[in-house]
Amino acid sequence: MRIKSKAGGGDSSRGQSRPKPPNTPGSKAAAPAPVSEAIKVSSEAWLVAVAQETLAVVPDIRMEKMKAIKNQLDANTYNPDGEAVVEGLIKDNMANGRQH
Repeated sequence: MRIKSKAGGGDSSRGQSRPKPPNTPGSKAAAPAPVSEAIKVSSEAWLVAVAQETLAVVPDIRMEKMKAIKNQLDANTYNPDGEAVVEGLIKDNMANGRQH
């Protein structure tokens, strides 16, 4: 007759599960904590987003103004103020960082 001991003898893996060791600093990492899906947006970022949305619907060229100037050019009545044109060009260059 053969007697098997429950503690350590024979085939102890059949039908029995081994307890899992606790998570300790040296053991494998536990599952990551859930990530919050809420975000905070600064007021500056919000303003930039609103400005981008607004600019997306504004045409790059103001067609009404273009047509008016074209009509003046065709009628030979377009006489822009030279000083105002130069002033505008200087302001545009300075605003774009092209100061020479």
